[in-house]
Amino acid sequence: MQKVIEKLTKKQTPLTSTVIKDEHIIASEKAFDCIFDGTSKFYPWELPKSLPKEFKLGVIVGSSGSGKSTMLKEFGCEESPIWDSNKSIISHFETPDDGINKLSSVGLNSVPSWYKPYHVLSNGEKFRADLARKIKSNVVIDEYTSVVDRNVAKAASVSLSRYIKNNDIKNVVLSTCHRDILEWLEPDWVIDTDSGELIDGFFLSDQKSNLTYIAQTMIVGECLGTITI
Repeated sequence: MQKVIEKLTKKQTPLTSTVIKDEHIIASEKAFDCIFDGTSKFYPWELPKSLPKEFKLGVIVGSSGSGKSTMLKEFGCEESPIWDSNKSIISHFETPDDGINKLSSVGLNSVPSWYKPYHVLSNGEKFRADLARKIKSNVVIDEYTSVVDRNVAKAASVSLSRYIKNNDIKNVVLSTCHRDILEWLEPDWVIDTDSGELIDGFFLSDQKSNLTYIAQTMIVGECLGTITI
C-alpha cells in the first residue's frame, strides 16, 4: 500500500498565458462549439508542507499537463551540460574514475561509446550521458527516462539510486510521467501531480528492497549485457 503523507492544495493565483484571437481560433470555436477569450489559466499545486529539508532522492510523477515541470521549478533550474565535439564523453569528467562511476551509474555501460564525442551518440545514449554529467547534490532533472526503453529505464534507475544513496549526494529531484520506475528508484518521497498527493517513496508490497535483491533479477542481466569491450 502506498502511504499518503499529505494532500496537496492548489495555489490561489493561476499561471496565465495570452494569445491573439485570430481566424484559426475563431474557426475552431465554431467547429467544437466552444468560446475562448484568448487567455489560458493553470492553477499549479502548492509545494507540500511535509517535505523534509534534506533527503537523498525525490520524484515528481504525473501525466502531461498535470504541473510536473512547474512543481520541479520549486526545487531549482535544470542545468544543460556543454559538450566539446573534439573530446570523448568520458573526457568531460573531473577524473577517469568519476567518469567510469557516473556513466555506469546511469546504465551507459558500452565502453566504446565512452570514447565517442557526444554528437554521434544515439538519443538514448545522449540522455544517459547528460544524466551522468548532472549527478550531484541539489540537482533537478525533468523528463527522466522519457527517451529510453523501459528495461533500460529500470536498470538505469536502480544504478542511479544506488549511486546517489552510496555517495554523499543529497536533494536530487526527478520529474517523470513513467510510474514503472518508481519501485526501482526507491525515492524518499513522491509527489503525484495527478492525484495531488505527497506519497512515501517505498513502493514494494513485500517490503524487500530492489537494491538488495536486484542481483537476482533479469534487469541486471540486461544491463550487464550492454557492456562491450
